[in-house]
Amino acid sequence: MSPEQPVQKSFMKRLAHLMAYPVTQPIAIASEIIHQPDKAFPVIDFLKGISVLMVILFHVFFAVFFLFKKDIEKLNAFIQSIPSWMSFILSSDKAVDIFFLLSSFLLSYGLLKVYHKQKSISIKRFYLHRFFRIYPLFLVALLLYGLADPHKLFTEGWYSLLFIENIFSKGIIPVQWSLSIEVQFYLILPFLILFLVKRRSPILWLSGLILISVLVRFWVAYQTPQIYQTPWYAFIHTVDPALYMDAMYYVIETRITPLLLGVLWAFMLWYKPHYSLSLSTFQKGVVLFTGLSLVYLSMQYPFYNAQSSYYHPFNDSLNLAVITLHRFVFSGSILLMVLLFHYDQNTKISPPLVRWKGWRLLSEVAYPMYFFHFPFIALAWVIVLGTVNFDHITHIELWRIPLVFFLAFGFTLYLSLWLNYWVESRFIRMGKRIESRWFKS
Repeated sequence: MSPEQPVQKSFMKRLAHLMAYPVTQPIAIASEIIHQPDKAFPVIDFLKGISVLMVILFHVFFAVFFLFKKDIEKLNAFIQSIPSWMSFILSSDKAVDIFFLLSSFLLSYGLLKVYHKQKSISIKRFYLHRFFRIYPLFLVALLLYGLADPHKLFTEGWYSLLFIENIFSKGIIPVQWSLSIEVQFYLILPFLILFLVKRRSPILWLSGLILISVLVRFWVAYQTPQIYQTPWYAFIHTVDPALYMDAMYYVIETRITPLLLGVLWAFMLWYKPHYSLSLSTFQKGVVLFTGLSLVYLSMQYPFYNAQSSYYHPFNDSLNLAVITLHRFVFSGSILLMVLLFHYDQNTKISPPLVRWKGWRLLSEVAYPMYFFHFPFIALAWVIVLGTVNFDHITHIELWRIPLVFFLAFGFTLYLSLWLNYWVESRFIRMGKRIESRWFKS
């Protein structure tokens, strides 16, 4: 064997490793995430994973709405091609309410643990922790999306940096409005927890706050009659959708209910840890059927199809009630099912579907997937349609939707694994090190 042969073999081995790295490294990252120790609440990963899938699916459909927004006949034809029993998919944006519920629960439960251990809450430490959890990946997203419109980035980027773009600007990152609502809620959350823990009946206080939040949503809609007197399909066709969206969709005062429900969830588990129920198999079946039915019914709204029986006849008083309650019913039903099964002494182990390790993976990379799925949905549609000349597209067949969904999901997951590895997890660890130095306890 010549001296050059071992060197050549070593070089070829390194070259093969380098070429395989874009495939092997994401697999290794995913494997490490999946094999992390089980969390205290497996249902968190389950719900967060479901929410990620719902958001991507919603925006796959939304892309068709965007494509046909100037051609009402084509858009109506697409909407009417969706079977009525599947129409709930068009309300998959309610996944955001699940995100609100989960983030509020996790942070509230963590603050309760800190308070009952130290009899105080370090507001500065809480904000520092949130900063390192949110800002690094957010800045990456802001810069990348800002490349599409540098002028807007430089003139309006500060709205995004302060998380007030949902109030004063259209935003640069398409989904930042929801993160802005969360950040705005985080500003008051530690003070809310401190207030509640000093009350004799914190759960009763929370119930009152939730009721007030529902009444505020009712009042905002009631103050602008056009919001509830206009059929939803008209917001697409004739009425400026900003009338509804700016009042009922993008702002914290009308979206705070699931965030408060998350706080209630935390207080229920903390203050009533030994409460128990004994549900029979039949009773659990009834709970599950009722809860899922309420979720399904709440996801029927908004009704995009002008031919829906909801509009024949159209009742604006009923519409006002539905606008007020549909998100509360959705998130409240999910919380009720979670609590009933949590307290059921006969449910010692979560069902296999809830404990599936794949949910852990989606839960861990949910943040980057939420930010970056938009461009991959566009890419997936180009691949499936086989053209970038969208003007000549006359209709979209439903069978294309799953193809676009799985392509967009795969592309987004791939990028998100890298972002989790290089940005998200590294800055979270950095934040923890800084916390441990600045706050000794």
